[in-house]
Amino acid sequence: MDNPWRARGRARGPRPPPPRQPQQFRGPQTLPPRFGNMPPLVAPQQQFRGPQPLPPQIKNLPPQVVSQQEIRPSEVEAVGQITNRNNNLATGHASMPIGRGAVRGRQPIENGYFRLERPVSSKSDNGKQGKGGQSIELISNYFPITTYTDWSLYQYRVDFKPEQDRINIKRGLLRAHKEFLGAYIFDGTMMFSRKKLESDTIELTSKRNTDDQIIIITLKLTSVIEKGDYASIQVFNILLRKCLANLELTQVGRNYYDSVAKIGIPNHRLQLWPGYETTIGMFDCGLLLRAEISTKVMREDTVLDFLIECSNNRNSNPNWMMAFKMGVIGSIVLTRYNNQTYRIDDVDEESCTNSTFLKKDGSSISYIDYYKNRYGINISNQKQPMLISKKKKSFRIEGEETELVYLVPELCTMTGLTIRMSENKTLMRDLAQYTRVDPTGRIVKYNNFIKRVHTTPKSADTLAQWNLTLSNKLITVNARVLSEENLSGADSHKYPSGKNANWTSNLRNIAMFRRAIILFWVLVTPRQHSSDVGKFIDTLLMVANGLGFTLPRPRIVELPDSNMRTYSVELDNIVNTLNPPFILCVTASARNDLYSMIKRKLCVSRAVPSQVVLLRNIQNNDKSVCTKIAIQINCKVGGAPWKVSIPELGMMIVGFDVFHDKQNKNKSYGAFIATMEDSHTKYFSCVEKHESGQEISTYFSTSISKALIKYREKNHKLPNTIVIYRDGVGDGQLTYVHKTEVEMVKKTCREFYGEKKVGLAFIIVKKRISTRFFCKTTVGKNENYQNPPAGTVIDNSVTDPTMSGFRGWAGWARAHPKCSKTITLILNIGI
Repeated sequence: MDNPWRARGRARGPRPPPPRQPQQFRGPQTLPPRFGNMPPLVAPQQQFRGPQPLPPQIKNLPPQVVSQQEIRPSEVEAVGQITNRNNNLATGHASMPIGRGAVRGRQPIENGYFRLERPVSSKSDNGKQGKGGQSIELISNYFPITTYTDWSLYQYRVDFKPEQDRINIKRGLLRAHKEFLGAYIFDGTMMFSRKKLESDTIELTSKRNTDDQIIIITLKLTSVIEKGDYASIQVFNILLRKCLANLELTQVGRNYYDSVAKIGIPNHRLQLWPGYETTIGMFDCGLLLRAEISTKVMREDTVLDFLIECSNNRNSNPNWMMAFKMGVIGSIVLTRYNNQTYRIDDVDEESCTNSTFLKKDGSSISYIDYYKNRYGINISNQKQPMLISKKKKSFRIEGEETELVYLVPELCTMTGLTIRMSENKTLMRDLAQYTRVDPTGRIVKYNNFIKRVHTTPKSADTLAQWNLTLSNKLITVNARVLSEENLSGADSHKYPSGKNANWTSNLRNIAMFRRAIILFWVLVTPRQHSSDVGKFIDTLLMVANGLGFTLPRPRIVELPDSNMRTYSVELDNIVNTLNPPFILCVTASARNDLYSMIKRKLCVSRAVPSQVVLLRNIQNNDKSVCTKIAIQINCKVGGAPWKVSIPELGMMIVGFDVFHDKQNKNKSYGAFIATMEDSHTKYFSCVEKHESGQEISTYFSTSISKALIKYREKNHKLPNTIVIYRDGVGDGQLTYVHKTEVEMVKKTCREFYGEKKVGLAFIIVKKRISTRFFCKTTVGKNENYQNPPAGTVIDNSVTDPTMSGFRGWAGWARAHPKCSKTITLILNIGI
């Protein structure tokens, strides 16, 4: 079939079968696509009549009539996470294995998260809390749960004979006996019940209305979940999600949004859906519900619109299909017909909406006919290539399967903002009117949310059924504000960091701690902007002199235009002929491709320190901007702007983070940095690339070895103490980090230190969290709220009761609230 969308170039990953041959599969792929199991491509559901259950029976009795009710797939998937994470659950009496079916044929999964045993001195009532600083009372976005289940949850394995494939049918067969079972949650394999049934094994009988098939349902007790067990917290979160669904909110991804209250921005073809991020957890002060407002940016353009836009540029860009793939692969799209989000992993040019796939009954159907029959959607474009999304299981385990989900571009709405959109100041200003909510406005939204939960009958009934009572008041937390740190400049001149942790103004008249010597440097700019650049240079040299940094006037290289090729050719010529120690490039626009080219050439190809500056940022000759640029130049050529006094000598401070490539999930990069002397102003750094399936810990330990060798070369000895700050680790990864990365670091230290003891601390830093803190201010009779001051520490109430850690507030913002940072210590040896 002739496909007008075909072009040269091919996306990464597997390829689906060609039209009319759904069983064939080409390309490097371990498993063939499983069309029948793909969420958007399931066969149309059959409708069932009302249920007519019979009482449960301890032994086999003649089966009776039961039928099914429609169940929301979102609830099924969410509850399914419970049984998948708990292969063995601790009970009040013994460890009872769940047995066959609990993890749906997967290999055993270690449940629970790693917890470092807290020091004995910290286990008293106030042992975990610090004492320094000034006390301050804060309000956080947590609602206390005043009452919750004081009884056990009973977990049953549910088997159907004959076996049923569809979870909706299973739910319907079991739901017909709800009067006998009482309140329960069923995920297709396991059932969680409030009450213990008459026997550990019970059989229920039903008859399927579609074919009068007799179904025997066997319930077998497998575990008792006691109060406070981790699994019970997960059950509470599932109940919370049911309450949100009862608020008539729409689930998009993991969160819920109010599509009725959406805000349209027609000038930019955008919609904003207000919503909530919620979770229930156990904290130092008890069980809490965290609620955070969220806004989903929904674009009105579809992937097909973007495809047509790229196709229209085929004359100017022969590689337009590759441009389309680069713009789509790695992005998140929303399918409005089921409000599900998918990450696009590939584009198949050889299949289209006329292609067919096999349903579970063995019949073949085209995508056009499927969406027409299943959703009543008429697809207008029959030649558009299909999108591919790899749907993986919830847990990364050996031998996991990957399902390929085929999506129609016309039915996929783009989400998020492109780079071009984020660079549009008008668009971002319009968005900020709705997305940047000040602290007082957030408090109002939190209170409106909990009021909505309490006043919605279905939500209130769900909470009452499971004995959950939510407070209508936000929690109050006692915190501490640490005193300001002093920074040191040249000649041990000290100055405060400032109440708002902004000390830029203090730098203008104080010499930097260590000033590099630079004899000449080069500035590259388009010729038409030379006048503005000349004024910028005058201001830059003036502020650099105030910083004690002798910066000579640069050699200016004017370019005839702003084309990327012009920059590339001229930079090669500058490096070959002048070999300058530093190059500053002025660009007229924030083009990501131009910036990437400059950095690749001057960081990878030619290794010359460089700085890229936008023209609009220097046109006003702002002294604060010029001060920051002067500081960066000094740092990049070997200087240091300031230092902070750290009493401990012989300490090496390490930072490590991992970057995951959005367009190629198989590639990740580990970034490592370590201090090399007691002033902590000189560093060793390295970057390691690793492929999917390779252990990050191996590269981490290699980087530690390189840093220790470099430290020994510079100081003629090894550090006495090593403090590691590890970023980008979620709660579910703590076990992995402790058992792999920490153990590899300890092994590396033994290789260098032998039997000699070394102080070693491994600290997890989490920045992307939804916890917010506010302090109350009274203006007249009105109560207002603002962000806490910089240096605020929260080490009680909303912290993990099983771990040594705290929440810190390092920065300050005047209007919109900033996120706190969670600091967790998972290893402490000799410190």
